[in-house]
Amino acid sequence: MKRFFQKFIKNKKDWYSIPNILVYFRMLLVPVFCIIYFQKIEVNGVEIQRYIAAGVFFIAAFTDFLDGQIARRCNMVTDLGKGIDPLADKLMQFAIAVCLSITYHSFWTFFVMLGVFVVKELTLLITDIILFNHKKKIDGAKWYGKIATCIFFLAMGSLLLIPDLTSHPAVVYSLTSVTTFFLLIAFIGYVMLFVKIYRSPETNVVDYSKVNQESEEPSSEDKSQD
Repeated sequence: MKRFFQKFIKNKKDWYSIPNILVYFRMLLVPVFCIIYFQKIEVNGVEIQRYIAAGVFFIAAFTDFLDGQIARRCNMVTDLGKGIDPLADKLMQFAIAVCLSITYHSFWTFFVMLGVFVVKELTLLITDIILFNHKKKIDGAKWYGKIATCIFFLAMGSLLLIPDLTSHPAVVYSLTSVTTFFLLIAFIGYVMLFVKIYRSPETNVVDYSKVNQESEEPSSEDKSQD
């Protein structure tokens, strides 16, 4: 565990790079989203707190796009950024799901979806640490993970922006059930990939000892930030 986290703090200058500062900002937007969501803000008798919260989310999504572009185009990709960027994304996803679960607490499928999401992300964190200790890693997000994330945000966005969906239970049950299905597919896919990488050193393996040696010399090969 100690070696895992030391990997991200070996260069203190990385903490102050522009892409990573944008990631910190995105993390700060998580509590801002939660606070706004539970405030009652009215304009001409219409409650608009959900729309403002959605605006906060879209700002977070834009900074996610922006930090990746800056990191790639300005050669500012760092191990720290690769570690905290997906963490910021997951924190925002978790915040949205938890906030909405309070509004839709009467729908059991919502809590099944939330449970699957939490188990999936904790499992991925544990497997990342295990693979790192064996000088291996999953080489970026896979298509099933990207689809699951897309479906998750579409469903949560619909529940966030469309008011009074509690009066349309079929819609809520459908959105949460479909999201749960794709989260399960992604979870199974990543577990199978973990087992494959763990058993075979030739599949999506990164030798960190070589990476660390190369990082001491100027390099332009690494141009992506997850």
